[in-house]
Amino acid sequence: MLDSNLTVRENPRDSMPREPPLVNAASAPSLSSPLENYVQPSLGHGLRIWWAYYWPTSLGSLFVVGFLTFLLRKAWENELISRHVVLWSSRILPYVVVYGFSVFTIRYVLGKSFRSFRVALLPRDPLSGTEAMSRSLGRTIRVWWAFCWRTVVYSLIVRFAGSVALGFTIGILSSMSRAAATCVPLIAQVVIDAAVGLFVIYSAILDEEFGDFRVALLPREPALGAVPAGNEGSQAH
Repeated sequence: MLDSNLTVRENPRDSMPREPPLVNAASAPSLSSPLENYVQPSLGHGLRIWWAYYWPTSLGSLFVVGFLTFLLRKAWENELISRHVVLWSSRILPYVVVYGFSVFTIRYVLGKSFRSFRVALLPRDPLSGTEAMSRSLGRTIRVWWAFCWRTVVYSLIVRFAGSVALGFTIGILSSMSRAAATCVPLIAQVVIDAAVGLFVIYSAILDEEFGDFRVALLPREPALGAVPAGNEGSQAH
């Protein structure tokens, strides 16, 4: 008999309309939010980054090579080293200095801000956020090694492929002018190294993964649509 006197009371919360699933989904952090500030690398970005790397490396290496060559010459004049050592050192020195100096310029480029974008090291997983990681020596060496071995291999391939045409051009110029025949190989070497360096930076460095990080491009300023989590409620009112 007690059952007939009992009345079932509705829970007030049950009578309230439930929020549509889309409202709850909108309030949750979007999975694509870390990609909102992502900048797709283009050839223009690669050209700016290449130039920021190329000119400090060229000028710095030229100064260091000139200074060390001067020291080698003075050591040879004072009979501290032999002529054979000077000759071999002069051949190897430019390569050692350029690739050694490039460690510092690559570290500089990996954190550089340009007019409309900046280079940053981000976590390998895009969903881990867009907070830049530190440019440690280990991460810099990873990028430096990937850049160096590719430039060496690609430069050898391009030089081998263009050796016939370059030799033919030098043969014609040598019959016309000795100075032109001397300058053409130097100019060709600079052009090949510059073109290969630009290609490697654009195709094998930007937006590539290295260990626990990747080299990415981000806008220099935060996106206008990005709103901090604490301010979402205030802006809704």
